Amino acid sequence: MKYKKLLSGALGLLAVVSLAACGGGDSKAEAGADSAKDLAKEERVKKASIEVYVPKGKNTDYLQKSIELYNQKYDTELELNPVDVAPAIPMVQKVTPKLVANEKMPDLIFLQDSNAGSVFDKFEDLFYSSEDFGFVKEYGKDFYDAKMNMLGNIAPSKKVFGFPNDWGNACMFYNETAFKEAGIDVTTIKNWDELIDAGKKLKEKTGKKLLFMRDTGELDLVKYLTEQQGVSLFDKNGKLNLLDDAVKKSYEIIQKLQDEDLVAYGNSKDYTVIGQECGVIFAGGWLASYQATDYPDDAGNWRISAIPAVDESKNFSPMSGGSSYYVPKKSDNALAALQFITFALTDKDALDAYMELSGLPANVTAYQSEVAQKEFPYYGNQKILLTLDEISQNSIKGYAFPYSADLDNYIEAASYDIKNNGMSVDKALKKQAEDFASKYNVEINE
Repeated sequence: MKYKKLLSGALGLLAVVSLAACGGGDSKAEAGADSAKDLAKEERVKKASIEVYVPKGKNTDYLQKSIELYNQKYDTELELNPVDVAPAIPMVQKVTPKLVANEKMPDLIFLQDSNAGSVFDKFEDLFYSSEDFGFVKEYGKDFYDAKMNMLGNIAPSKKVFGFPNDWGNACMFYNETAFKEAGIDVTTIKNWDELIDAGKKLKEKTGKKLLFMRDTGELDLVKYLTEQQGVSLFDKNGKLNLLDDAVKKSYEIIQKLQDEDLVAYGNSKDYTVIGQECGVIFAGGWLASYQATDYPDDAGNWRISAIPAVDESKNFSPMSGGSSYYVPKKSDNALAALQFITFALTDKDALDAYMELSGLPANVTAYQSEVAQKEFPYYGNQKILLTLDEISQNSIKGYAFPYSADLDNYIEAASYDIKNNGMSVDKALKKQAEDFASKYNVEINE
């Protein structure tokens, strides 16, 4: 979220590029060199240093552990050379100038799915395809359908380029202790009307607000509520769904929450700080990686569940991010990278290592292991990995386009106008939809 302000600059840089795929080089794994299909037939690389752009922390630690396992299994001498780069807008800004200039690239890059479209819109010819390498045919069935659907819609050709790492769906973190104090059993709450009623009781008995919203205009809850109803903000053809009835229904629920004074407002960067003092936090499973460390005094109080339904007859888990690895052609050791990342994302021990680091693999076979049965004391010994897997099994299928991430700014603007300027929902959404469509030349579904 904190990178959204950088989006316009990144998109602007991409917009002026149209002739960047030309050029050549000496390495076998450069643009114009062997295809991924050809590389799939090559013998295993025995010695190489793999440079990877990846954020410092669990993802780097996971790759380091995976390369140890890889070397043990194949008697190789691969080394990892990680460069700390955040996977969203900073990654786009880091790699785009190199792609424009046809410079040497790292062997692997770690990129958020929601931002990948802005790279592949211009540069898909400069990357190896995981589909051509045979990864999708051999392992695609082992990954969440929603994840593979997303990867199949990023590049203009609709070919899969990404190697699927993780997949996140929004869930409800709730303070069970606080709700019990108010006499509420959260496990019985099935829909948003019941959650709002519980929120009123929670506030009356404990003084806690139910949830956080941005003071600059709510964003995340709009998207979550809309996707729960089975509507993605873009359809598979890239048309905008901002005027869909599901979006308007989402604002009805948000209005109820605001009218009942169940909302704690603040800056988006403080939403977990403020949310920790509320009854619930809506976030992807990644929050479990930080909550116990950041708020140790609340150990045992919190639990995780699916978000209550908007419509119980048609309910989906909303998306909350996901990242994948990509292999550029113009790099020193692309073949080694292709072979290694295939192993890291499919080997049982490697996947276990990722879950031990609180990673959430998109590979569903990971959750059949003993590690997935781990109990987390912070969440009352709940087996949260199994809970999060169950939530992701029900994920909506979404789509990523070069302009997808920028829509967030328009939703925030609509929310601000509705709450602070008294604009009607219909008028606010229509204004932002037309502005967005004009900027990116996309069609609006009426």
